[in-house]
Amino acid sequence: MKLRGLRQARRRSGLSIGQLADATGLRRDVIGRLEHCQEEPQPYALRRLAAILGVSTDELLGSAPVVALTGSATQGIKQAPVEALV
Repeated sequence: MKLRGLRQARRRSGLSIGQLADATGLRRDVIGRLEHCQEEPQPYALRRLAAILGVSTDELLGSAPVVALTGSATQGIKQAPVEALV
C-alpha cells in the first residue's frame, strides 16, 4: 500500500512537509518516506493524512485522481482535535 498521491495532495493543499507533520502528529521523516513510497502507512496515519489534506484515502493511494481542494486547505487544521481524525 503505497501513497502515490500524497505529495501531489500535500502540494495542492499548500502545506510543507513540516506543517503536515505538525497537523497529523507524524514525524517529518515519516512523511518524507511516505511521499517517496519507501514506507507503507499505518491505517490510522492514512486516515489522518486524508482528513487533513481534504482528499479520500483512494486519492492518497493513487487509485483515484487528486482533485483540487475548495476553500482554504489549511483553514482549521490546528483547531481540529486528533480524536476527530481517527
